[in-house]
Amino acid sequence: MKCQSKPWSEFWHTPQKRQSLFLFVLLLLFGVIVTNHVTMVNKTKEQTNLADLYKTRQEELDVALAQYESLTAENARLLKLKEAAIAKVLSQEGQPELMDELKRMQVLAGLTDVTGPGLIVTLNDKPGFDVIRDSADAIVHDSDVRHVLELLKSTGAAALSVNDQRITNASYIFCIGPTILCNMQRLTPPYVIRAIGQDPQAMALSIQNDPMLSLRQTPEIGLVVMVETSPEVTCPAFAGADDLQPYINRLEVPAG
Repeated sequence: MKCQSKPWSEFWHTPQKRQSLFLFVLLLLFGVIVTNHVTMVNKTKEQTNLADLYKTRQEELDVALAQYESLTAENARLLKLKEAAIAKVLSQEGQPELMDELKRMQVLAGLTDVTGPGLIVTLNDKPGFDVIRDSADAIVHDSDVRHVLELLKSTGAAALSVNDQRITNASYIFCIGPTILCNMQRLTPPYVIRAIGQDPQAMALSIQNDPMLSLRQTPEIGLVVMVETSPEVTCPAFAGADDLQPYINRLEVPAG
């Protein structure tokens, strides 16, 4: 006896089989819909969490900035009181001229804000720098900042600052990862170097005619170097002007 299988069309027209197939399809679609819904809910929740976290961090930053501004203002007020107290003591001791000498020494040491003719040099990484395609010379290094400072010193700069950090004999500049450390402060590009001197044009030419900087600005490398002279440039006081002890604790007075 030969067994014959039922054709597919006959199977399809069987009510029970059709119902089972429809139920399977419905359950499959339902599962897909539920999965997509859960995925969307999780993404929305994650985005909400990130938004809340960003908002919290922004509020913390705002509080920290407000506190920094408040402490900076308070520090400036206390420094003025300190200066007034020193002047009063020197006057009472009959040596008021020492206050003028102290102020002169503070200016020479970079412990006060100074303003005068000068220029502003801006160093920045190549726009759209790509770590794979571009040369390492397309980004600003600590040696570049030091090189510009030396060029400016050699052409008469009397006061210098980098990103509002006053450069003094106690200053240091070196790389820490993608940032540059100066006066115990992390700096990021662009690096804005301000210089005060009697001949801003000479300082500008020293930057514009420097072979190394000219090479780095070619299209193949793309380092950004901008120079702008100004009749009035301000270099702020050294960041550690109110606490010099860490910078002089290794000094010794030779025995007489």
